[in-house]
Amino acid sequence: MIPSPPAPPLPAAGLEPPTIIVLDDDPAIRDLLQVRLRRSGYKVFSAGSYEEFITLMTDCDAVLCDIILADGNGLHALKWTRQHYPHTPVIMMTGEPTYETAAEAIRLGAYDYLAKPINKDELLSTLARAVEHRRLALTKARLEKENESYRLELEQRVAERTQALRESQEFLTNLTNTMADAVISIKLPEYRIEYVNQAVRHILGYEPEELLNQTLPILYPDKAGFEAFVQKQAMMRQAGKNQIRLEQLLRHKSDKLVWTEIATSFLEGKGQSAQIISVVRDISQRSLLLGVVAHELRGPLALLKGFSEVLLEDIQSIDPESLSKYLTSINSTVVRMFTLLNELLDVTSIELGQISLNLESVDLSQLLRAQASDYSYIANKKKIKLHEHLPAEDLICPCDWIKISQVISNFIDNAIKYSEPETTIELIGERRGANIWIGVKDQGPGIKPDEIQHLFKNFGKTSSRPTGGEKSTGLGLAICKKIIEAHFGEIGVDSNPGQGATFWFTLPLSPPPFSRSSYQGKSPLEKEVTA
Repeated sequence: MIPSPPAPPLPAAGLEPPTIIVLDDDPAIRDLLQVRLRRSGYKVFSAGSYEEFITLMTDCDAVLCDIILADGNGLHALKWTRQHYPHTPVIMMTGEPTYETAAEAIRLGAYDYLAKPINKDELLSTLARAVEHRRLALTKARLEKENESYRLELEQRVAERTQALRESQEFLTNLTNTMADAVISIKLPEYRIEYVNQAVRHILGYEPEELLNQTLPILYPDKAGFEAFVQKQAMMRQAGKNQIRLEQLLRHKSDKLVWTEIATSFLEGKGQSAQIISVVRDISQRSLLLGVVAHELRGPLALLKGFSEVLLEDIQSIDPESLSKYLTSINSTVVRMFTLLNELLDVTSIELGQISLNLESVDLSQLLRAQASDYSYIANKKKIKLHEHLPAEDLICPCDWIKISQVISNFIDNAIKYSEPETTIELIGERRGANIWIGVKDQGPGIKPDEIQHLFKNFGKTSSRPTGGEKSTGLGLAICKKIIEAHFGEIGVDSNPGQGATFWFTLPLSPPPFSRSSYQGKSPLEKEVTA
């Protein structure tokens, strides 16, 4: 092993003057090259052996390397340099140039090849090109590294932005899918449907996917309806307004017509990117409500009109008995109208989330007994028996006494209406786990299975008819359902045709924690429960 002299300190790569390392085992050649290169402005260091070169080597501007060395092949030094300092150009030198050695040197990555004796001008020219080549290679590598860094940073930003947009889109989609109203995004000018939420399923019967990329006329029963919508949009934009609200008939997937209220906003865009957002609300129930009100009030008002005309025309000649009969009929008619209006007001208040509960500690056993007493006269008139089945212990829970009385009253009233004479109605109360269960069981005609699902909806009626000609609005059970749900209870009916029906509800002994997300209006727990 040839000892290595101490390596002089070398300047950092790339600083002027350029640094050259010479590897040659001939001292005379090393000295000659150092003199020439230093005079030409280079800083030069030299090594006489492969081992000394490895010790001395740093990231210099160029290497002059002899192919034939006393302790090894100069090509080994070339390979080592290319491996550890890939941007440092290596210029090979030889006194016995051959095609094979030149080809091998170039194959291993030599920058150039010089034959000894080396021409001074050729040496300086080759070195100048090598130094410039290294500078350009380093600049290229630096720029590529910076570009890669910028690319990765840009990709990260794009990924983060894309994720944020995706999360925002998912949030908005989830938000609209919780709405009871249908939300439809429509691209102009072709009126193509770009988005629709899940609510369209229960309003118009379509799956959202069925409407995507369809044009808006698919939702209209005829061309005139769609053209009216388009005309309204045009008038809105001409007037400088961004929103309109109108009521229109839309076509259900089953071809039935649905009355809807459509609130539309116009979103200005560039070129063809303008769009409108329509929120569609099913107002069929409202239309049905108006129809029912008109129908239910027409008869009583006609009676009142008839009685009043008779009284006005011939009140002096009417005998007391007939007058009493007329006044009794008028009073019954007015009571019937008030009952209908009160039920309609109850439904409206509940639908608007304005129901409030005055909770207090109530013994439902006492409440059932009181209701049985109140209805005993009506039941006896139809020869119907009311039997109570109550436990020895009290059935106490927090509830609104008046509203629960309304529910029980409705159950008993319906049972009497639909029961034949000489039958029995059972009033049942018992504890079931953490709840109190109240049921009213009759021996009436029962309810068909396909009709049960409609009973607790507004205007829900069955094919059965009251046995005494009594009237029903079809609103009572819908109101009962809302009242029980406001108490965090459950309501239902068990029935088979011809075997009577049992209407029941449950109330928790201790209401669960109130959740504003699941209940609108005043919470039962916002009222103090008094023992």
